[in-house]
Order: sequence, then C-alpha cells, then structure tokens
Amino acid sequence: MYQTFMNAMSMLGPMMDIKRLNLILGIVAVVILVTSCVAFAYTLVPQGDTNKIVVNGVDFTWDDIENDYDIVAFSVGDLDFEGIKLSDIIENADIQDHENYQYKFTGADGYQKDVDWDDVDTGYIVLEDKKVVFTEQTKSFWVRDLVTIDIVCINC
Repeated sequence: MYQTFMNAMSMLGPMMDIKRLNLILGIVAVVILVTSCVAFAYTLVPQGDTNKIVVNGVDFTWDDIENDYDIVAFSVGDLDFEGIKLSDIIENADIQDHENYQYKFTGADGYQKDVDWDDVDTGYIVLEDKKVVFTEQTKSFWVRDLVTIDIVCINC
C-alpha cells in the first residue's frame, strides 16, 4: 500500500509541472492579447485635427479648400472622384522649388506615406472623404482623414 501511495505521489510531481506550465502560458497569452488590444485601440485615436490640413506649417480648413480651389472630376481605374489638385495647395503653402522635395502625407490615424513631386503633381484631395488619392500609385498610398502634408528633404 505504501508503495502504491508513493507511486501516486511521484506522478503528481510531473502533473504539477504541467499545470504550472499551462498557467504560465495562459498568463503570457492574456498579456499578449491585452497588449494587442491596446495597440489596436491606439490606432483608432485621432492623431491630429481633422477639421483642417496643415501643409508645411500653413493651416487650410476643409471649408476654405472647398471654397478657394477648383473642384475637378478625375478617375483612377474604374473609380470616379471629385477633388482638388494637390499641386494647387502645395503651391499656395509657400513652398519654393517644390519639385525638389518629397512629401509626407499623414492621416488622423497616424498612417503615413511619402511620395515624390511627380506623384503630388498627379494627386488630388477628395473632399468628401478627406483623403489624398494618387492617380499613378496603388491604393496603399492613399491616405484617408488627411491632417498634415510635410516636406521631406531629399538632398539636404
């Protein structure tokens, strides 16, 4: 009887180790899940004022853009849009030699894309969606809820 009891007790040792390992793995899984949820929630928090666009330090409200610039129709593939030419806004933001720079477009969610002047020159701001659309780039370059357009120096 004693031998049977000792055999049973010796089997509890490995089982306790397995339970402890499962507990640790469960805690690690919860920490990863909570961290992922926090990171996702952070991307949903607006990172800028969505009532205006700041271009190289110059503020443009959406109402001013709609009233001061010509709205033109354009197409990208089979999609039709109406918007403002990006080059018009860049030229009115006191940027000299604008073709010598790259431009960083940032959305309210923090999403950013850098493009050359050639893309800016063929790009538009769609007022309805507050997004920038580049006719010569893939949709991954389109930035929604646009809040800033910054200059990125190429040869400085």
